[in-house]
Amino acid sequence: MNVMVERVEWGSPEYEQGLELRDRVLRQPLGLSIQDDPIHEENGDYHFRAVADGHTAGVLLLRKLDNSRLQMKQVAVDAAVQGQSIGRRMVEFAEQTAQELGFCEILLHARLTAVPFYEKLGYVKEGDLFTEVGIPHFHMIKDLHGQGQ
Repeated sequence: MNVMVERVEWGSPEYEQGLELRDRVLRQPLGLSIQDDPIHEENGDYHFRAVADGHTAGVLLLRKLDNSRLQMKQVAVDAAVQGQSIGRRMVEFAEQTAQELGFCEILLHARLTAVPFYEKLGYVKEGDLFTEVGIPHFHMIKDLHGQGQ
């Protein structure tokens, strides 16, 4: 499978394809709709997508928190291609982009089921388990200039 990771512009057709994927992977299984999310707040975020064989196979976004930190959000990989390193490749591309832009840390809210994935990529759990969108999460952080915190 040929996979490419790229940045996309908010509101573009590629962004819209990513919204559809996020809805299918992250919202519909919880009985929610991406249309209920504050999508307008994503204008100005850094958007990424993985393209596999010409189709949007994964998405994620980075939101600026301050001049040194970003929050990774809305990471989703199409179920049909999960387990093929698409998520890892997107995260690594996003981290590289963040470093090039001068950021030092990435924070995220990891679903409990995704914690091992992020730990393999050098993210460290911080704090206690909490509930978001009705499911358990952990705060996680990665220092882009070192390993974990």
